[in-house]
Amino acid sequence: MKRFLSTLVVSALAVVAIGGLNGLAAQAAWRNTANMVTKNYPVSAGFTDISITEYYADVKLRTSRDGSISVTTRDAEDVTHTVQVVNGTLTISRPEPTMGERWFHDDDDDPTVILYLPAGNYGSLTVNTTSGDVETAGQLNFSAANLTTVSGDVDLAGSVTGAVNCTTTSGDIELKGPTLGAVQTNTTSGDTEITGAVIQSLKAESVSGDMDLERTTASGAIEISTTSGDVELESVDAASLTLSTTSGEVEGSLLSGKNFSVSSTSGRVNVPASTAGAGACTVSTTSGSIRLTVRP
Repeated sequence: MKRFLSTLVVSALAVVAIGGLNGLAAQAAWRNTANMVTKNYPVSAGFTDISITEYYADVKLRTSRDGSISVTTRDAEDVTHTVQVVNGTLTISRPEPTMGERWFHDDDDDPTVILYLPAGNYGSLTVNTTSGDVETAGQLNFSAANLTTVSGDVDLAGSVTGAVNCTTTSGDIELKGPTLGAVQTNTTSGDTEITGAVIQSLKAESVSGDMDLERTTASGAIEISTTSGDVELESVDAASLTLSTTSGEVEGSLLSGKNFSVSSTSGRVNVPASTAGAGACTVSTTSGSIRLTVRP
């Protein structure tokens, strides 16, 4: 009886395994024969907020030339996106990929979702994707932005009056909006760059990614923390700054004097004398050097 049961179990497992292999084989065949096609989805209903959920496709928000609103996708022929307005939110989503699609997905397929919008101001923007990039045009402004990707890059060019939250694992984050609210970024190995922006505040965290701020001022605090990444500031100012890294270097220029408090275990330290009554600038490293100047 035991031998019979064992044989039965092995046979059942074999059937499951063969079925799984056949399924993957079918998906592999799909991968070899799938055609990438372009589809258009017009949008006529009114909306304020935008929510986009993707997996592999790059997500791009561009200005339309004729003032119309539409979605253009480039994906496998059998993939149909859902584009609808629900409770004042324009939602764009793709069906969840099958296991075979996940296994045999090729970045060279280059799927894309493009949302065309008239230049102007919109409500909150939420984008979630796995390996796709997220990119917005400079003429599109939002009340808030929540952008999340794993290995894709984030490129936000427009202004955001409220909170900006950007999260990636290995992707880079680049913010170029002229005005931004409270900014929070988080990466593991991706770099973070903010250029030419007036912001409310910044809290940026990374493990090995570099932090680069250029011509950026904050009415509130700037807090930057990284383990092995470098921190570089060029013409930066804030009510207060807290910069922390373990083995990375901190260097650059500030627009106004600060009350400096710096510490480094084995790195070199070179900062200006403190300015009485100025905001705090606290910098700490373990083995990285600290070099800051003040250039109004």
